[in-house]
Amino acid sequence: MSRDDVKSVTTPTELLEAHQKGQTKTHVVLDAQDRPQFIFTASLDTKDGGPCMVTEYVYLNPTSSIAVSQQERVYKWKAIWETGFVFDPATDYDLDGDGVL
Repeated sequence: MSRDDVKSVTTPTELLEAHQKGQTKTHVVLDAQDRPQFIFTASLDTKDGGPCMVTEYVYLNPTSSIAVSQQERVYKWKAIWETGFVFDPATDYDLDGDGVL
């Protein structure tokens, strides 16, 4: 079964195998303190509703930036998260290597 055939979230093993074979995309949801709370990762070709992995972070206390726990679960990718990408693989970014566009 190809990833294009996935109609719903299947198993974590199938999802991890798909990620090993290709490029990924990520969406981050921040908490009220601007810390990552949920990070969603899917294969680059995942369509709306296709399987993705979500990593949830728990912090030491309400103001800490130290993550003390995390869990990974299977979720469904949302196409709305794909706005704003500008990367073009044909473009030569950071020609001088200084880390500034």
